[in-house]
Amino acid sequence: MDEKRWAALLTAIVLGAAGTWYYLNHVAIPPPLAEAPPPALETAPEPAPEPVPAPPPPDYPLPPPTADAPALPKLADSDGAVRDALSSLLGGGSFAAFMVPTQLIQHIVVTIDNLPRKRVALSLRPIKRTPPPFLIREDSGHIYLDPANAERYAAQVALFDAVSAEKLVALYVRWYRLFQRAYVELGYPERSFNNRLVEVLDHLLATPEVPAEIELTQPKVVYEFADPTLEALSAGQKTLLRLSPVQRADVIKQLRAIRAAVIAQVPAKS
Repeated sequence: MDEKRWAALLTAIVLGAAGTWYYLNHVAIPPPLAEAPPPALETAPEPAPEPVPAPPPPDYPLPPPTADAPALPKLADSDGAVRDALSSLLGGGSFAAFMVPTQLIQHIVVTIDNLPRKRVALSLRPIKRTPPPFLIREDSGHIYLDPANAERYAAQVALFDAVSAEKLVALYVRWYRLFQRAYVELGYPERSFNNRLVEVLDHLLATPEVPAEIELTQPKVVYEFADPTLEALSAGQKTLLRLSPVQRADVIKQLRAIRAAVIAQVPAKS
């Protein structure tokens, strides 16, 4: 190869090497691709917490009758004996004045069961209806429960307060098998009437305090409490609110005494 060709080849090699060096040091070379992160592991969802079981309702079993307990009539034939027992406890005149003498146990059971509800079946009450009229007071376009209205209940409240709670409960315990029978026939074959009685007593004892003057409204024929909270109360609690504050306190005191006497009959758990 002649001298010119060697010079040209050498020049080409030098220029190629220089170009390669410049490219490697001056032209941006993208970094190597980073490895993709591994896919996140799917975790099983947290198990739903176990529902907390509701505590069992309170149980107030009465002891079974003793071997020497007197025999009881059938429920359908019990009016005469129950009437005599209540007349002895209340006084014959008071019984005749206030009590309905037929289907006594059945009506007592129905009424007690109805007291925490919105309505009480008036035709099934064991107590005669309170004489009218229902008294109101009007002032500046507002209607209030007249305090004089409490006089309609004075005789009944006085009789209720005068009865010995212990003797009343003793009579109830003696006849309890028929009370339970009536409760079963009312549609509660698996439930205890004594449990229901304590439940109703607790409900009545929880009647809220109210102002001295209770405002009413008359959207239709029947008067209602103007306060929606009071109007939403049960039939039993509304009955207590119609009493005067003194009457209501006396009735509440007697209800507490009756509840204590009922609980005293329940055998202690071993």
